[in-house]
Amino acid sequence: MFSSRLYKLSPIFIQNFLLSSRAFIRKKLRENKESERLTKELISHDYNSEVLKQYQSKTLTTVLTEAQNSIAFYRRFTDDINTFPYIDKAEVNRNKSKFLSPSKSGVVVKGSTSGTTGAPLTIPQNMQSVVAEQAFINRMMHWAGVGSNDKRAWLRGDMIVPQDQKEGPFWRYSYFENMILLSSFHLAQKNLDSYLTAMQNYGVQAIQAYPSSIVTLAKYLEVNDAYYPGDLKSIITSSESLSKEDKLLIEKRFKCTVFDWYGLFERVAAIASCEHGRYHILTDYSYVELVPAGKTEDGRDRAEIIGTNFNNSLYPLIRYKTGDHVVLSEEVTCPCGRIFPIIDSIEGRVGDYLIGDDGQKVHILNHIPKGVSGLLATQFVQKEKNKIDIRVVVDQSKFDNKQRSILINNAKAKLGNSIEFNIEELEELPRTKNGKARQAICSIEN
Repeated sequence: MFSSRLYKLSPIFIQNFLLSSRAFIRKKLRENKESERLTKELISHDYNSEVLKQYQSKTLTTVLTEAQNSIAFYRRFTDDINTFPYIDKAEVNRNKSKFLSPSKSGVVVKGSTSGTTGAPLTIPQNMQSVVAEQAFINRMMHWAGVGSNDKRAWLRGDMIVPQDQKEGPFWRYSYFENMILLSSFHLAQKNLDSYLTAMQNYGVQAIQAYPSSIVTLAKYLEVNDAYYPGDLKSIITSSESLSKEDKLLIEKRFKCTVFDWYGLFERVAAIASCEHGRYHILTDYSYVELVPAGKTEDGRDRAEIIGTNFNNSLYPLIRYKTGDHVVLSEEVTCPCGRIFPIIDSIEGRVGDYLIGDDGQKVHILNHIPKGVSGLLATQFVQKEKNKIDIRVVVDQSKFDNKQRSILINNAKAKLGNSIEFNIEELEELPRTKNGKARQAICSIEN
């Protein structure tokens, strides 16, 4: 809708009307009696292991049976999930039609993965899948203490205003959702104070944001030794990796708890953090296998997420290799009391890495900006093996030559002394078409 000629040429009050009308239709389609019923059922799983176990077993059996009976790719396998092979994005792309159910009725919603780690994968969903996804979102909002009538801010990848717009406001309103929608594409330093003021004036009670977007605001508050002036219940982040350091920074500067959500458009896995900061694998969302994938730098066990979706019978994916990794936890129980398995952290996409001077891939880069004053945002770009550009958004009054040296020394300590680092100061980081700011962009083969 944001790219339509009607929206672009309309005055602001008409754009608000169009956004609100779209939200009204979406709410009617997604938030119906079935969504309410499933939301209540999901909440009942949180503390009841027996109910959860029965739901998992029944749903997995149904998925496998339906796949064997109706999906061409799966007809040769038995009802034991271990007889099914691992598949990945490339495998599905080579056999697109073989994963599609012939039972297509009603509305079909199509979308695709981002393609950052290969060719995009287009996946059709039926409305049953869309409604189920909404129910899981509802439960996440319940965990975060957000009610249906609470005012929310949406700071994600929507092109709220044209990317070349230079003057604000960079936000619009969706009245049926009690929501202010803010552009992720205009987070230049000169605009950040107006973003904070707009949310405060609207009376926002919860923020849903990309990590990179809300971290930019949190670092702006930190640089100015300030705190968000409004009263928030919580912040919900998703769609990008969130480091522990950034999570703590957001919580400190916005004075509330961050609830982080991990999911994929393939709908094969979901992980959510609770009010105690533990990450829980949502085993009623999908069947998840954690396949060992070596050790972290500090010797902890790492695993790749392999998932089987529960909620898209139109295009079921069984034992799908996500390419995403988690760090395992030694904790068995959580102070929150919920019974879902715990992991320590989510490492995210294997595609976000740099090549160190020893030729090894380095995925975890969060510590490089640590301790650098005046730094609002950072992105690493590597086009040659021994040369890396560090793109930064900074507060000029604090980011001096000393801070530049600290940043480069941190990078050398992580990636190697023989690498040449070049710091490039930008007004704002370039973003993908989805409004995300990638941590690392490496265009060389290893």
